[in-house]
Amino acid sequence: MYKKFNKKRIAQVVGLTLATALMAPIAQAEVSGEIGVTNDYRFRGVSQSAGDFAVQAGIDYSMESGFFVGAWGSNVDFDDPEDENGANIEVDFYAGYAGAIGEEVEYDVTLLYYTYPGDDVSQDYLEGTIGFYFADFHAAYWYTNDYGGSDLDYHYTELNYSWEFAENWSLDLHAGYNFGDAPEDDMGTYVDYSIGVSTEIAGVGLSAAWLDNNIDSEYQFDEGSFRNDSTFLVSASYAF
Repeated sequence: MYKKFNKKRIAQVVGLTLATALMAPIAQAEVSGEIGVTNDYRFRGVSQSAGDFAVQAGIDYSMESGFFVGAWGSNVDFDDPEDENGANIEVDFYAGYAGAIGEEVEYDVTLLYYTYPGDDVSQDYLEGTIGFYFADFHAAYWYTNDYGGSDLDYHYTELNYSWEFAENWSLDLHAGYNFGDAPEDDMGTYVDYSIGVSTEIAGVGLSAAWLDNNIDSEYQFDEGSFRNDSTFLVSASYAF
């Protein structure tokens, strides 16, 4: 059974993310979707919604061969007080392939295109990732040479662990390392990490997690766009 890439970054999770619990297996060609809400959209430890609630949804098509395509979206808040045309929506498109190495290791390779409709300055960019799954572990590497349309590279490595400590309850651990010209130019190289729990009740996925990072205090912000302080993240989602 192959595990498919899932663009969901609710409770990043994503932070545990928009990418980090074990993915649902592909048994046959299918269309699936998900809609959810979170009290803050965090991406690699940095808020994309200025610390406010976000509604997020995604849909994808997975083929028996292992190929998949999909789209994912969320409200965002990148507004500058002096700019009335900042981005307020993010829509991402992705395509990739999921497969297996032997009987123990599974993987996915994905290309993503991040878009921000309505923004007066283009921040759209491409990013590629490769992820590996072994037992309850998930490791991945992400790379772009044009982060946020800046023409600067961004590397991200992450390691995640999910342990089912009780029936339908799991402990979720995440650590990610941000490096490259883009983070160095902005807030420096840093690590983001989280610890949380997740479950499913009556078909609704629920999660709660504590997110933090080691960004230098000089670049720490606890309010406004791109706040990056520690936070308690809660989310709910429904898959269909």
